[in-house]
Amino acid sequence: MEFIDVSAKTIEDAIAKGVAQLAAEGQELVETKVLEQPSSGFLGIGRKPAVVRLFFTALAQSATKEEANAEEQSVAVASEPVATSETEVQDTAVETSESTETEKPSKKELSKEDQQEIAEKGKQFLDDMFTQMGLTVVIEKMMTKDKITFQVHGEDLGILIGKHGQTLDAIQYLTNLVAHKDVSGHCHIVVDVENYRSRREETLVNLAKRLASKVKRNRQKVSLEPMNAFERKIIHTALQGDKNVVTNSEGDEPFRHVVISYKK
Repeated sequence: MEFIDVSAKTIEDAIAKGVAQLAAEGQELVETKVLEQPSSGFLGIGRKPAVVRLFFTALAQSATKEEANAEEQSVAVASEPVATSETEVQDTAVETSESTETEKPSKKELSKEDQQEIAEKGKQFLDDMFTQMGLTVVIEKMMTKDKITFQVHGEDLGILIGKHGQTLDAIQYLTNLVAHKDVSGHCHIVVDVENYRSRREETLVNLAKRLASKVKRNRQKVSLEPMNAFERKIIHTALQGDKNVVTNSEGDEPFRHVVISYKK
């Protein structure tokens, strides 16, 4: 993969700057790595900025094409049988725990004032980022007791999603970091584009059920394409009630993927 190195006052600012640059150039964010932590030095002397490395690939699909072809791409990878490994480890519980931890709100009660401040800081961050990217969007804000959702509407916003939502996940991560800075309490922020997340979840659930039927017919395991922890959890959850198949996650990030096997 290709990469760019970006520096800024904070890690969050460096990543945001890099995401905006990649989006403007039609590149797709794959992974981020912190090269140098920022340092304030002593009395301003020896101050160092944060440096991050953003790995990317060329953005090949728009949002519409990505959604339309998501199942075909997954099936193409999933149809290839994988070798049985004696060291195969079932980590459905680990995946569930990993994803639940990401989504789980803080037990500390959040005041309406703090939640409103978090929402305002999050929306301002998104407004500033999209302005720098030259995008004209409408941001719809929805709030519940423990979640703030920003639904982004506009034309040609596939650049904000990336392959299977990787760029969107990075934007959401940054929004949470910036919005919660110097604010007590926590309220999880979800950033979505034209209801992509719900459409993607429906696609994955249908894919999981179809592939499970194939595994039961052929009694051969199938391997899906690499997915993030949240999407792997969707696959595990969709099939956890099926007594004839078992799901495992294998490989290392960013190539970790779900394997569906026949259970005798």
